[in-house]
Amino acid sequence: MKRKLINSFIILSASSAISKIFSILNRMLLSRLLPLEAMSLYLVIMPTLSLCLTLGQVGIPSAVFRLILHPNYKNYKVIITAILLSFFSVIVICGTLFIVSPFIAHSLLKNEYTLYPILSFLIFIPLIAISGIIKNYYLAKGHVYVIAKSQIVEETSRLLFTYLFLKNPLSSSLPFLVTIAYLSMSFGELMSIIYLLLLSRKKYSFAPLKNINKQNLIMKDLLNISLPLTGSRLYHCFMNFLEPILLIHVLTQLGLTQNYIQDQYAILSGYVVSLLVTPTFFCTIIYRLYLPIATDDLYYHKSTAFLHLLYALLICLLIGLPFTLIFYFFPKQSLMVLYNTTSGYQQLKYMAFPFLLFYLQTPLSTILQAKNKNKVMFIISIIECTLEIILTYTLSHYLYVNAILISLFTGLITTLTLSAIYCFKIIIKDTSLS
Repeated sequence: MKRKLINSFIILSASSAISKIFSILNRMLLSRLLPLEAMSLYLVIMPTLSLCLTLGQVGIPSAVFRLILHPNYKNYKVIITAILLSFFSVIVICGTLFIVSPFIAHSLLKNEYTLYPILSFLIFIPLIAISGIIKNYYLAKGHVYVIAKSQIVEETSRLLFTYLFLKNPLSSSLPFLVTIAYLSMSFGELMSIIYLLLLSRKKYSFAPLKNINKQNLIMKDLLNISLPLTGSRLYHCFMNFLEPILLIHVLTQLGLTQNYIQDQYAILSGYVVSLLVTPTFFCTIIYRLYLPIATDDLYYHKSTAFLHLLYALLICLLIGLPFTLIFYFFPKQSLMVLYNTTSGYQQLKYMAFPFLLFYLQTPLSTILQAKNKNKVMFIISIIECTLEIILTYTLSHYLYVNAILISLFTGLITTLTLSAIYCFKIIIKDTSLS
């Protein structure tokens, strides 16, 4: 068991590292092929994409992972239900997006150039819904090597698409360039899906999928897991969606130009914050490996629960520390190497050590997940996001775009404190029953 766990960790770590490297390379490529105005536009639209993806997926991939792991559920029933629910949600979200995209572009983001990039999401949303189901199925089955290869296929395809179409673009207009950048994401997902489907024909038989009837559906079970997860993510994504809109509204009233606001927002959210969260893919691996351990500890009321939590916290801290030191002592070099700019280096340096606390959240969230404390996680997320958006709006009158960093750190401290209180209460209660 331990050997399998170690092998899974090595494979997941290697694949995540390779995937993250390709993702960073793609961002480096974009920052060099796109002019600053196009890059700013690309990053300002990103919160809209996150909101659409959360609405389109409705937490279904995560629910597939949980139910496939459960011995009481048949695989084909989980897959049938997930496909039908995803089909319905994607149709609703894509139809709505098609109708409201002009309003988002012209009235909310106040930039007509954002319309066509937003419409390109209509391709990406269904693809990410399909790939999410397939990838979580393989992940629940323990085929981490397959997931690793699919991630490499996805990122490599995206990188090649970006280079081929932006190296000598057919048009130099900002909407065209940004749309191509987003279409590269769709192309990467499509190649990953094709790879996984070709592989699944050799590994699994999907004959039961032909017999779709009401007895094969487990809608209630899947929604009981997916909807609470979606509620938390949806609120978080909605607040992120409002963030650039509020900033543009407030700062334009203070006399700043829209292009300046977009550029400054892109520097902070796209460069500084993006660099700060770079090591979090390792924390995702810790979550996947620690979840079954935490579930076992809490279910059987083992006295080792607290010790395992401390180990997980220490590992996450050690993961983030080297990156923190690099960002603090070499902020200019880090930004120049990755994004071909030194803009935002002071903010990166100031936030490096405070952001180290961010990595401690993963083990705490794992404990809450292991105990199915979805309601608690939802409440904490609402408190965090509401506090952040209020601070962003209030402080932007005085700190301008830098208000984002202050609100982000305040939300981080709040979430960490509340999660720690709940987790220690859970562990103390469970271990006292042993």
